[in-house]
Amino acid sequence: MKLYYLKSKYCFMKGLSPIVASVILIATTMAIAGILSFWAGSFVEKKVGETENTTSDISCLNTRFSLFTQCQFDQQKKEISFILENQVNQDIILDSLYVFYPNNNLKQYKLSLKLPANQLMPFNQNNIEPGFVNFQLRTTCPNIYKEFNCSEVS
Repeated sequence: MKLYYLKSKYCFMKGLSPIVASVILIATTMAIAGILSFWAGSFVEKKVGETENTTSDISCLNTRFSLFTQCQFDQQKKEISFILENQVNQDIILDSLYVFYPNNNLKQYKLSLKLPANQLMPFNQNNIEPGFVNFQLRTTCPNIYKEFNCSEVS
């Protein structure tokens, strides 16, 4: 039965039960909360990854090292040796040594050595075949490396 009273704008109609309305409201709220939770989780995960990369890049900005002594190659031992100098107040991780040979041949040695902050450190690498052109010592920081040559020791 529908009854309309137009002058006072009251309307008597059957509607949803309060229990059904409450259930629909709670279900809608939970669905929205689930969507927001999923979005926030992926957003935070993405931002944490960006922050870690930025922190790594910032720590690499001031990274500087050099060869304190000239590189020497002992052909009998097949070994190069020199002294490295860390020129900054943070440790540097030496990642790899590349040996370049003629005709674009290359040999890589994995290192994982820590060069302590503001310190000198002797460096030796054996099993180096003669006939090399030059060397490259790389760190874990992108684009932080030293290229150098070695002179032969008799």
